[in-house]
This record gives sequence, structure tokens and C-alpha cells, in this order.
Amino acid sequence: MKKFDFMKKILRHTAILGLASALFVGAALAEDAPYKTGEEPIAPGVVHESHYWNTNYGPIRFEVLKCDLNNPNLDLRLVAGQGEYTERATVPAMAQNTGAVAMLNGDFFNMALQGAPIGPSLINGQLASSPAVIEGIYSLGITADNTANIEAMSYNGSITTSDGASFPIDGLNKTYYWHDPSGQESHTDTIQMYNDLWGSSSRGHATNTEVLIGADGTVEQISRGATFPFEVPDGKTILQVNGIAETFINAHCPVGSKVQITSQIIPDRNWKFLVGGHALLADNGHMVPYYKDLSSLAGVRARTAAAVSQDGKTLWFVCAEGRTNRSVGAQLSTMGYFMEYLGAWRAVNLDGGGSTNMVVQHLGESTLSTVVAPEGNGYLRPVVNGIGIYNSTPVGDVAGFSTSGPDTMVVGETRSFGVTKAWDANYHALNVNAADYSLTSVNGMGASAGLNYVALQTGTETVNITSSSGVTVARNVNIVGEEGLSSLRVETNQFMVSDGSVVQATLYGTKKDGTEVLLDPRVVQWSVEGFSGSGSSGYITIDSTSDLANGKIVATLGSLRGEAILGNNAYNLLDLYIGNTTYWLNGSSYTLDQPPVIINDRTMVPLRLITEALGGQVEWTDNDSPILIDYNGHYIELTLDETTAIVDGVKVETDTPAQLVGNRTLVPIRFVSENLGMDIEYDHSSRCVSICALK
Repeated sequence: MKKFDFMKKILRHTAILGLASALFVGAALAEDAPYKTGEEPIAPGVVHESHYWNTNYGPIRFEVLKCDLNNPNLDLRLVAGQGEYTERATVPAMAQNTGAVAMLNGDFFNMALQGAPIGPSLINGQLASSPAVIEGIYSLGITADNTANIEAMSYNGSITTSDGASFPIDGLNKTYYWHDPSGQESHTDTIQMYNDLWGSSSRGHATNTEVLIGADGTVEQISRGATFPFEVPDGKTILQVNGIAETFINAHCPVGSKVQITSQIIPDRNWKFLVGGHALLADNGHMVPYYKDLSSLAGVRARTAAAVSQDGKTLWFVCAEGRTNRSVGAQLSTMGYFMEYLGAWRAVNLDGGGSTNMVVQHLGESTLSTVVAPEGNGYLRPVVNGIGIYNSTPVGDVAGFSTSGPDTMVVGETRSFGVTKAWDANYHALNVNAADYSLTSVNGMGASAGLNYVALQTGTETVNITSSSGVTVARNVNIVGEEGLSSLRVETNQFMVSDGSVVQATLYGTKKDGTEVLLDPRVVQWSVEGFSGSGSSGYITIDSTSDLANGKIVATLGSLRGEAILGNNAYNLLDLYIGNTTYWLNGSSYTLDQPPVIINDRTMVPLRLITEALGGQVEWTDNDSPILIDYNGHYIELTLDETTAIVDGVKVETDTPAQLVGNRTLVPIRFVSENLGMDIEYDHSSRCVSICALK
């Protein structure tokens, strides 16, 4: 009997005395009151709520399923593991397998045995288990008229034989345990009944006698001193008997005889939903001390509970996440106080600790999310049953949706808004097709196309996103001006222009966070400097280049300024950079093999590139021969490493001779500007050499 003594310690439930109860009264006194952090409807009659409570022993996250039993479309069901008892499953697996939109764990069970709930249960309208004979435990039931009750329940079962004899049935689909307070072992001197919701060939004690009863009440087989080596056949019943119960069977139930079986939950209220629990957490609207044995239940743990309103029309399922980095868990008294806070009339403790888990299909989503992590972020414990929320209503048109998009924009910016999730009037998740939605400006501060919006004025804008079914969601957007930007930049579709050229300018802005965005050209003032011209919306007409080599297009927004340089088609414009092999000629970039360099404080530039790029010719045969240059009516002859050159037949002295660097002839800028008739500027900050010459 050592095994039975050990199990007796696990399963026997005794009342505790007032001292232990007093230790938990007031234990949940908190620094702050609990408060709701969010809510969303997930199915007809069901709202998922999140609550937070900073207690004196740490923060607690509560996830709540609030059910309105006045809603005729509320669909609440109890699920047995993988479909039958003894076949356990995790909460997410049960939800996934049955199509639930929310699921949490249910009744207590003995993890060491086959796997059946301690309390009563109904599965698909069929009584699946009876309440254990344990004093002071409560169960949750919902009647056919949709009224919820939490009360102590018992089982009334019996077998009546064809000769009129009868014997009580102790329980339905039970693992062995000890009655409380009598201490009697459940499967000794009793009849235990099993129906086809028991999914194992292992039942009770393997050495007990079993009787197979057909659907019509016929005694089909008897296995004496051993259980049948098979599961309960569909539609049939197995009675397991021992001691005086076996004596009764031997005397009154021969094979082939008929029996009548009754099986009833007391009180009989025409139940349509049943799940077992443990002791009360709250009663008459207030927390009550937990009066059952706390040896395996005390402490700060993950918790699961159920509660009802005084009229029985509101039902709450509550999970407190425990021993994670975001939630320490709850004491039993804390759960009672929390039920008070919710406004519950009566609440009962359900299985907790490692069994506590809740998954929810958030509004508009098609997949389940874990909202209560397993205790300690540990493994998901398979449990015997789960309480599921379902949505069996027909799917309809879009009734609501959630949106995405910016809360703040800079003037001129274009941003996309989106529809992230959509649902119908019964909270079914719907597929989102962006083409089925449109955006409009309420205050007229911008323009829209599809779900794109361009901000054209500063201030507070409201944009409406509307579905094809006519449902509208409004979003407020704060549109800021120059204070939201650090700089402007202008690009043009052409660099070289002539009188009458029309230039298209593109405007960019750098936001304060460093990101650059395209800006609508309508939000700035456009002007032309150097050249003369005018325009708006990014299209600028050059009226006259005024014989200048360069001009500018300028965009201004308040104190911000962006500009783009233009070149006159009557000139050749060449930009080179010290040490850089990229150069620009008339707005187009090219690559050279020898960049400009600085030698003895003199800026040296490639002679052939400059001359030929600007329309001249260079002849040179070898290092010993002179270099001949024909440019714009000028004829120049110079020799490497010599300070004397001949320009148009006249000797000219220079302080820095032409030099060969990287097989390229470099000459000082001064020589180019003074003897080739070119205008040259040097920008020290960018190290850019700009050369300009008439074509």
C-alpha cells in the first residue's frame, strides 16, 4: 500500500484552520490598485482584457476573457485534451485543433495518473466526468438558459438490474483518489463508470473486475480480476467494480442480462457547460480566505480562475502570469482581491502553476498569440482539458479595421498609410486588400492618391481611411514646417541650359533624425539667381543666361535654402578635384587616370584633359620633344621640366614647369589661366578646380 499512501498525500484535500487562512488575508495589499491596460473584442460576447497590478511583492499581469452570457452568439466549450481524457494536450494545441479563438487551461488533475479532471465536465453535450467526492470544492456550470453558477456539485449515479436490485455508481471517468473527508479509496468497494470519452485501456486498478455494457443496456462481457485490454468502445460503457460492488455484479448481472444506468450531476440545472475547480477565491463580492489544504497551492505562482456576476450573466476567466520577467505571479488571496476589483460575485480557483496558459486570436488576426506565458517561461504542460472560446457566426463584410501610418509629417512629405487588420461585425478576421481602401483629407491640408498622402500645409490634419463597404477610420497627423527639417537639397534634370530652357527641379529635405525624404515642390518658393527666370511647382523657365557661365535655381522654405547650379550652354565648364579621379564636364561625370595634385604649394592639373575637353588639341611625341598646344587661336609650345614656354611666338616664364606625373603632363593652374584664356576658380573647402571657357 505504499503507492496508495503516497497518492493519498497528493490527492487528499483537508480544510485548514484559521491561522493559515489569516496569513493570506491581506497578503495582497498593494502599492497601487490594479488597472486595465487594454481590451479588445475577440468573438461575439467575449472581450479580451489585460490588467496590471503592482503589488507589494512585484508586478502581476492578468489576462481576462470577459463573457456576456446575454449574447446569443457566445460560443463557449470545454475541450478534452486531444479529444478524450487520458490524452492530454497543451492549451495552444487544443485551440489549434478545434479552431478556438481563445483557450485557457481548465480543471485540476493528477499528473501521475492517466489524466482525468477532478471535477465534473461536459464535452460536446456529453457528461465526460463526475465531480470527485471531495468536500469544499466548487465547479463552474452554465445552464441551458445561459446563466453561470459556481457551486459545490456532487454525482448521483446508479445501476439497476433486471431483477430490481440497484447499486450506486461512485464516479464517471475517474482516476483513483481518496474521498474527503472519509478517506475511502475511490476504486475500492465501489462501481466506477467509464464511457467512450476515456481514451485509454488503462483504468483505475488493473486487478479490478470490469463489465462491458452495450448501448442498449445489455451486459456483453465480464472480465474478472483484470481490466479489459481495450478502450471503451464507441457508444458503450465499462463498469469497474471491486469488493462489495463486485459481489453485487456477480449476484445480479449475468452476461446477457439488461441493466439501467442513471448518471446525474447534482444540483441538476440542465447544464450545457461544466468544468471543475477547487476552493472559492471570492464570495458575495469579496475575497474569502482559501480554506483548502495549501501544501501544494500556496506561494506566488501562475494562477487560473473563473468568476461570475451576481446575476450569472457575466463570466470572467482569469490567468495571472507567474515567475516571468514581466509578472511575478499571484498569491491565492491576491486572486481573490482581483476578483473583487473586477466586480465578480463568486470566484473559484482553477488549475494553476505550470498548467496556467492562455492563447488569444487578437482582433483581426488569423493566428493565435500566447498572452500568458507558461510559468517561469518553461515548457508548455499538456493538460486534461481547456476552456475554449469559438466564433461560429457567418463571415460578413468589413465592419472595422486597424490602420498604420505616421503621426507626424514634414510639409511636402509623402507617406503611405495602410490597413493592417480587418474584421467583420462578428469579429472574424478578414483578408486585407489595399485596393479596397481609400484615403481622403478632411481638413484639406494635403492631397491623396490611394493610401498615399502628401502634406501641403502645416497644422493638424485628419485623414479618413474608408473601406469599400463604407467603414471609416480617422487618423490625426501633425504636419510641421521648417522646424522639422535641417536642410534642403535641389536636383535638376539638366545642368547646361540656354535662354528659354525649362528646368525640372526635384526637392529633397533632410529631417531632424537625419533621414532624407522627397518633398513636394509646391511647398517652397522657387527663384533663379545669376540667370533670370521664374517658375513654380519645380518647373523653372530660364528667360536669359545674361552671358554668365553659371546660375542657380533656389528653393526656400522659411529660413531653409536649397540650390542647384546651372551651366550656360555657351561655355565649357570643367570641374576637377585634387586627388580625385572623377571630373565633371558640362554636368556629366567622367574618370581620369591622373587626378590633379599639389606640388610645392602649386596646384597642378592635367594639360591634355583640360585642352581637349574644352575643344583644343595637344601634340606630343616623346619626352625630348616639345609639347604643342592649339587652343582657341592660341599656339603654345612648352617642354617638360623647363620654366620657359612659347605662347603665340613669345617666350613666357613660369615659376613651376610642366611635369610628368603618372605618364600625364601636369601644369600649374596659373599657367592655364594666364595663357589659355580660361577663367579658373579654386574652392579650398571642396578642393575643387573649376575651369570655364567660351565655346
